[in-house]
Amino acid sequence: MSGKVALFESSLEVDRFLKDAISLLMAQVDASLGAVFVYDDSAQELIFSVGYDKNDFWDRMRCGDKEAPKRFSLDGNEVGRAFTEGTVRFLSYDENSNHPFLSKILIPILHGPDKVGVFMMAHTGKNSFNSIDQADLMQAVSLLGDMLSEAMVLINHEMCCTLPRVMKGMKTSKGVVEGRALPVWADIETVAEHLSPPGSIEVESALFDRALSDSIKQLEDLQDSAASDDREMVALIFTAQMYMLKDQSLVGKMKTLINKGEPASGAVQAIIKEYADRFSSMTEVRLAEKAQDVRDLGFRLITNMGKPRDEGFSYSGQIVISRHIYPSDLYRLAVEKVAGLVLQGTGVTAHISILAQSLNLPVLITDDKSLLTIPEGTQLLLDAGEGTLYINPDEKTRKSILAKVRKSGQKRNVYTLKGQTVDGIEINVAANINILKDAKEAVRQGAEGIGLYRSEFPFILKNDFLSEEQQYRIYRSIVLSQPGKPVILRTADIGGDKLLQGRSEAESNPFLGVRGIRFSLANIEMFRDQIRAMLRAGKDADLGIMLPMVSDVDEVIQAKEEIELCLEQLSRRNVPHNAHPRIGAMVELPSAAMSVIELAGETDFLSIGTNDLTMYLLAVDRTNENLSHLYRSHHPTVLRVLSTIAEEAGDKRCELSVCGNVAADPMLIPFFIGLGIRKLSVSPFQVEPVKQQINRFSLKEAEKITKELLAIKRVKKMEEYIEVFNKKYPAI
Repeated sequence: MSGKVALFESSLEVDRFLKDAISLLMAQVDASLGAVFVYDDSAQELIFSVGYDKNDFWDRMRCGDKEAPKRFSLDGNEVGRAFTEGTVRFLSYDENSNHPFLSKILIPILHGPDKVGVFMMAHTGKNSFNSIDQADLMQAVSLLGDMLSEAMVLINHEMCCTLPRVMKGMKTSKGVVEGRALPVWADIETVAEHLSPPGSIEVESALFDRALSDSIKQLEDLQDSAASDDREMVALIFTAQMYMLKDQSLVGKMKTLINKGEPASGAVQAIIKEYADRFSSMTEVRLAEKAQDVRDLGFRLITNMGKPRDEGFSYSGQIVISRHIYPSDLYRLAVEKVAGLVLQGTGVTAHISILAQSLNLPVLITDDKSLLTIPEGTQLLLDAGEGTLYINPDEKTRKSILAKVRKSGQKRNVYTLKGQTVDGIEINVAANINILKDAKEAVRQGAEGIGLYRSEFPFILKNDFLSEEQQYRIYRSIVLSQPGKPVILRTADIGGDKLLQGRSEAESNPFLGVRGIRFSLANIEMFRDQIRAMLRAGKDADLGIMLPMVSDVDEVIQAKEEIELCLEQLSRRNVPHNAHPRIGAMVELPSAAMSVIELAGETDFLSIGTNDLTMYLLAVDRTNENLSHLYRSHHPTVLRVLSTIAEEAGDKRCELSVCGNVAADPMLIPFFIGLGIRKLSVSPFQVEPVKQQINRFSLKEAEKITKELLAIKRVKKMEEYIEVFNKKYPAI
């Protein structure tokens, strides 16, 4: 055995290593044939890698020019069974079966706790391996596993030459889309390679002028198409590009190079690189981010050079692949009709996830590093809801996935005017929104107003402060979308995972840093601009202003003083505004949960932010995928704290709402009703399902469920209760 170890450790070349390893193991048991099957984690399949018999080494078969390597599923075959069970399997065949090998042995290849693949040996004689010591053989093969794990990068590279593959990931927003892969941002040099050969200076100059005018018109059309929707938000995103296209300094430099004989595409590449490098080198993050605006502009210009005028630049039908994306880029892609987005990483910030859902943009997060090697133009099928990306899917897979989508899309929604229990107790179901598109969807879904507008999203999308006037126009569009219905505007919850790059300092522990109301009170002029904009936008409306991340009543009192100051300023200026807004606070910190009596005395309403409250109570970062199994909204401690909040709200309980994700939880809906809570706020598309769930219970039944849940003290018992509940009340 020691000789084998030395041989394995000195092997530098994968083919040679596998040949030597297989031949040694074969010689040990006098086998006629040996083969290695390597596990492809992304496709969850075993792939025939190499084989060796006494006459030949089949190294070229694993990824030949004309033949793809043979794949085996983990079900329905002996190779897959040996891998799944992790045990040695002996197989024998009848002498009359015409099988060339009457004996086989399949050994799982292990590397520590990981299964790397399967090693198979065969013999022409019957029962040839029966006398082998399994423990000794497993030990020998484990050495193969150790070295094979080191060679996996090279082997996987060859295995995946042209094969369709499957990547698994974490779903961020639902949806199934087909499209062509577009690595972000596609290298403009690569795009330029597909252009026609350069012509004369006059031809190249005309080509550039056409691409420039087409690009300007495309951006103008994007803003015009949003005139009845999020025009103000679109302007925030695309204004920088429009300015650059009309900047005579930038455009002039490109034209100068063209007049000197440089092809139009080359001139664009040179100047775009110059400006992008200049922005990237800036120390202020929000300015460094502008480098991507510049690169995107270059991509647009060069793409327009290579397409007919009536076709032009478009993200339509493309699935963007990226390592990282800013919220502004996400919004831009959605406006430009991108089909979907796949990000490479181990997690995603909450605002990216929330924004993707608002935009109905299918987004998948995968930690598969090979994602970034997918060539541009590769056909993809993204099933974000199932957390799956199909690369070059076959027709059977396509039809199966798309048929499932068509079937699920046949469900009809039945909208109720009011959410109410079986015995007529009314439960107000409002909507949580991020952009105007959400607000309009809330109306279509029958929401009874806006229970939470996250006003930080315009800041995050622009990655900068907004003027009072800009904010007023955005907030006013939200208010006007809800005629006769209450609208609660939450002041900016900046900080935590919603960092305003370059305007809020990066902190070692941002969730325990300057965020929410702390950030607003630390940036008082920004806060006053926002309050004045909200007061103006709420003219003649049922307006509520809600303060996020409140830790104690002193912060509420200080914020109310600032609101009074803004009211006085608007009155002195004779600016129309809402003179009597309702003031509320979010209960999402443990300190706030313990100060509900004091908070209720200084506010008109309270709203429980269960997402952050759960995180802080359990000390679990909800954005950390590695800790997701510990983030439990049903945790007995969390439920007891929610019960205490409802009890201590006193006469404000009728003005107490729940606006976190659990407001749409089928089991916790009756729990909240049983606590005496009569207001829930959920995403627009959850409004109807929540109302339907409310309609399944009487007040007495809800109170019984609440009592049962509060009596549970252990997580395991809670999980058992959830299982019983789901069987008794299956999903609607």
